Amino acid sequence: MNILVLGGGAQGRVIATDLATRLPQARITVADLRDPQLQPLPNLSWREADCSASTTVVRLMAEHDFAVGALPSRYGFAAMKAAIEAKRNLVDVSFCGEDVLDLDAAARAAGVTIIPDAGLAPGISNLVAGEAYARRGAPQELVIMVGGVAQDRSQPYGYCVSWSLDDLTEEYVRPARIVQGGRQVAVPVFSGMERVPVEGVGELEAFYSDGLRSLMDTLPGVPEMGEKTLRWPGHAEAVKPLVAAGRLAEELRARCTLTPPLDLVVLLVRMRWADGGEHITLVDRYDPATGLTAMARTTAFTTAVTAQMVAGGIVPPPGVQPLERAARDPRVYRAMIEGLDAHGVKLDRRTS
Repeated sequence: MNILVLGGGAQGRVIATDLATRLPQARITVADLRDPQLQPLPNLSWREADCSASTTVVRLMAEHDFAVGALPSRYGFAAMKAAIEAKRNLVDVSFCGEDVLDLDAAARAAGVTIIPDAGLAPGISNLVAGEAYARRGAPQELVIMVGGVAQDRSQPYGYCVSWSLDDLTEEYVRPARIVQGGRQVAVPVFSGMERVPVEGVGELEAFYSDGLRSLMDTLPGVPEMGEKTLRWPGHAEAVKPLVAAGRLAEELRARCTLTPPLDLVVLLVRMRWADGGEHITLVDRYDPATGLTAMARTTAFTTAVTAQMVAGGIVPPPGVQPLERAARDPRVYRAMIEGLDAHGVKLDRRTS
């Protein structure tokens, strides 16, 4: 099997290396303009390519059995359209601004399966929400809280750079789409501020961000639904002037690039029905043994596990299949949870 990984950045390198290690009979090719400095594995290679050019991406995809997208968010939607044109399945982690469900009909017509947002949140959050929705029906409330911070809260802004600062800036300026009273509404980013205690971590602040994406359309009948970003208390007020001045990426790059990148990731998914609730918690930290950040472990490993599932023959039906849709199939949910557990990414599920 020949697998193409689009992009050799912080996430793409981890995805490609993990695929090459766990699928030794497959050939993994990373396409990027710059040499991603891959590990010297016999089935892992780099191919110089401009992945911003759709014709190039279509040609590359057609030369491989399926593809994994790890491009910057501004190129993600084009990569999905290229997969449809090339008639190749795609697992994608890019947080593109477009509505990926707009490509559903075209993907089905082409016989192509596209699994978008296969990361942390959206990603793992969608998986557990979709499985619970299929098992118990629509909850009365779904709240997702997620964030990556510095392990040491005294670091500047309490932050550790662990993913694209351009994409982070976009998160801090785009209004948050949520569901209130059964209707989709947009609220300002940084609104809905609250304090959230997390066992083993401490108290974090949470504010609305635009991360629900496909869940608003794929989980009908949920009257209250929102996603919030988690940070150490005081972060939001400290960065608002930077966002307003257009200096956020510059400032965080200068002051929050840590060596080693000792980061901490927290994901909370809380669902409530009339007869009780379910709380899913994920806490992960920088791994000194591998040098991988918690953000890479929880994001890139999720993408890699999804791709391994597809390579192993568990492929959702043609169309755009975000993980909440794919999780309707118990085989998908089981493969994903077992795969994440094998990578040391463990979810704690509690009922109330």
